[in-house]
Amino acid sequence: MTTPLEQEIANYAVANPKSAELHEKATRFMPGGDTRNSIFWDPFPLYITDGNGTILTDADGNRRTDFVNNMTTLILGHRPPEVTTAVAEQIDHGLSFPAPSPSVVRWAELMCDRVPSLDKVRFVNSGTEATLNAIRAARAFTGKQKLVKCEGAYHGNHDAIQISVAPPLDLAGEADSPEAVKAFPGISETSVDDIFITPFNDIVAAERIIREHADDLAAVIVEPVNGQCGMVASKPEFLEGLRRITDELGIVLIFDEVIAFRIAYGGAQDYYGVTPDLTCFGKVVGGGMPVGAFGGRDDIMSMWDPSEDGAVIQHAGTFNGNPMTAAAGIATLENLTPEKYEYLDQLGESLRSKLRALFAELEVPMGVTGMASLFALQFTSTKVVDYRTFATNDKNMLNTMFIGLLNEGFLMSNRCAGNVSTVHTEDDVDAFVTAVRNVLKRAGYA
Repeated sequence: MTTPLEQEIANYAVANPKSAELHEKATRFMPGGDTRNSIFWDPFPLYITDGNGTILTDADGNRRTDFVNNMTTLILGHRPPEVTTAVAEQIDHGLSFPAPSPSVVRWAELMCDRVPSLDKVRFVNSGTEATLNAIRAARAFTGKQKLVKCEGAYHGNHDAIQISVAPPLDLAGEADSPEAVKAFPGISETSVDDIFITPFNDIVAAERIIREHADDLAAVIVEPVNGQCGMVASKPEFLEGLRRITDELGIVLIFDEVIAFRIAYGGAQDYYGVTPDLTCFGKVVGGGMPVGAFGGRDDIMSMWDPSEDGAVIQHAGTFNGNPMTAAAGIATLENLTPEKYEYLDQLGESLRSKLRALFAELEVPMGVTGMASLFALQFTSTKVVDYRTFATNDKNMLNTMFIGLLNEGFLMSNRCAGNVSTVHTEDDVDAFVTAVRNVLKRAGYA
């Protein structure tokens, strides 16, 4: 007997033959046909040929409403005219230069003006580079080596932090004292030795773990909204507690706002009223171009100052602060007004509310997490607040929903997380909720 997932996959394969053909060709040149794991799924990913507003078109000509926006990046939607115009104008003047451009000054000014923690900022080309440099800064500034991070948090693809991202529960230890588990082979053993893991959203456990290792700690790094576990918001008392404890003990507090920056005009720290020592950025701040940034307290950031006696920490990068990304970033930030954030908040809450009502009506063991413009479907009756509760998700049902929504004309991440952009409407939300209903009906929920 065919399962609901098998039927959704069969329908998907029939509807997307050109994507299947492209993927088969891709396997000849890239491992598994893939160069970015987060956008791979079985039996093959879609190959996108066009994006405009909320709509993606694939190689087969299928149109889908995009609710992932390149992993939360495209907060103004695809090809917003403000951004494309700015990028086109920059193309006429050059793609990259071996010296700074005026635009990077304006870009840095915008970032420092709107984010509470930023006395100074530096630009890189990915969120991974941002967290790598923030951690390096904390170690150099404190003279200490070890870190604390939350179980189930992703902070980029470098050894220091690819620990306990999605650990098997039989290796992960006790819920209130998690073990450090390498994400995959190849991570250095010293990275495991140099990190301590705390449960997310449990300030009692976090305080115990931080105090126990305080003499050796350079930094505590945290996502104010945990993307890996499904856009799970921090409890206010969790972030407030981390700030209190790290202040007292002289430990650098790093906010990873690569995703969370999109929840408020000044980012998650603005929303929560908690100011870290350093903040990491990506995605939204580059307007759709490759980007990362990190910044914070003047006394810490001054270690990169190359003037006078020279920088304590060396930091180069061929495309750091390049004028193309700066143009897109400036146009995006200048168009992200408080009114736009108010609209995103209202639309995101409407979507989450309507999904909750649907799940209650159908008596399906599901929930929805998220805040502001972010949301995720949870395939469990357990309230998801951290990694252990996230791990109760029914993965088969998650995959059924993901492929089913593709068949319905909607794209989310392959973890069924999503976000709204400023060009989504209430009609898009209603159509999405109807699509979720249709997939659940095919899965056996009347």
